[in-house]
Amino acid sequence: VGSLRCHSQGFTVKLKKSVDLKTVEDLIKNGNEWVEFVENEKEATINKLTPAYTSGTLKIPVGRVRKMTLGDEYLNAFSIGDQLLWGAAEPLRRTLNMALS
Repeated sequence: VGSLRCHSQGFTVKLKKSVDLKTVEDLIKNGNEWVEFVENEKEATINKLTPAYTSGTLKIPVGRVRKMTLGDEYLNAFSIGDQLLWGAAEPLRRTLNMALS
């Protein structure tokens, strides 16, 4: 029986100073080969920030990035990832590759 085995989280980041939202988005887009930035648009959110899109892959979609009303240095974001692959299989695969090298 197939299952969707993803964890998702919303998180808040407090920066030391205000940073332009475009800069934050660019850092997310280019920071890691597994991260997939999801534009803050309804259609993209519905299609890509879901277990159905992410399950069985090493993709980590990150979206809903926005500034909070608490202050200009506070950001919100949402991410999702396959808990089985990232929580168990991928670290084991990397360890085995290091041992075999």
